[in-house]
Amino acid sequence: MRSSLRCWVPGGFVRARALAVVVLCASPGCSYLPQYVPPPPASAVEKLEKPPFKYESLNVRNSCFVESVHFYDEYLAKERGGERTWARVLQWGNQEGDFKLNSGHAVTVFVAKERLWAYDINFSVRPVDLPIDRRADITDVAPKIFERYPQFSPVFARYRDDFPQKPAEKRPEFLFYHANEDVRDATRVAHELGRFRPVSVFEFELPKDSAKETACGVAFLFGRRVCLYFPRTGTHVSPPFRGDADDIKYVTAVTKRLFKGAENVRWQPGGYLFFPPGEAKGIK
Repeated sequence: MRSSLRCWVPGGFVRARALAVVVLCASPGCSYLPQYVPPPPASAVEKLEKPPFKYESLNVRNSCFVESVHFYDEYLAKERGGERTWARVLQWGNQEGDFKLNSGHAVTVFVAKERLWAYDINFSVRPVDLPIDRRADITDVAPKIFERYPQFSPVFARYRDDFPQKPAEKRPEFLFYHANEDVRDATRVAHELGRFRPVSVFEFELPKDSAKETACGVAFLFGRRVCLYFPRTGTHVSPPFRGDADDIKYVTAVTKRLFKGAENVRWQPGGYLFFPPGEAKGIK
């Protein structure tokens, strides 16, 4: 039986199989929210509460979706909710004007200590003022999350869930001394997500003035969708059952569609871990 995706917009649900795909493909991810933390509205100042457990952020650019996936994985691995274990990644877009849909945001909604919580890279872990039995209803949950972003117009909120995955035997190393910021961010994300799922790091060339520069990305699966994280722009989420995260031809096709002039897409070869290139020379 075929079913369409039910997406929440202000005023109710819409069935938006085709349109949801357009939104996801046209908007790579959260390209601005992680860099701007808006103050809470004066009427909604919250009393900070101690989070149910500690979590260390990935601390990379444009990371709301991969950060949410990372938190989702950490939470489920530790079964923080006990018998009430439950988590979803809540993702949405932002509307500008009547026709333009811009990059959105993502958070993790989960249950812990008999309460409903949300992890947002901009606000850390905060309780959601709803009964646990309403956790699956986006019409109840989404407005509570959107209250933190009064300057935006969120649309097409949807939950994303995942199936159990087995990580590769060797996960990508975090190249923390690499000279390229893209490579540092991408390998940081791949190193952490690789604890729970197969992850691949890829590079490509972009035109810059009269020369070229190397950019980088991460490919992985979440909810049977190929997800491509680009430190420069955010995360592209494919339509379901379309492509494969270890298929360089598919990764190349998406990368070239998202980045004008992109070429020479290839798997990232790894690199030095402890010494910058200049210092590594001559060491035996």
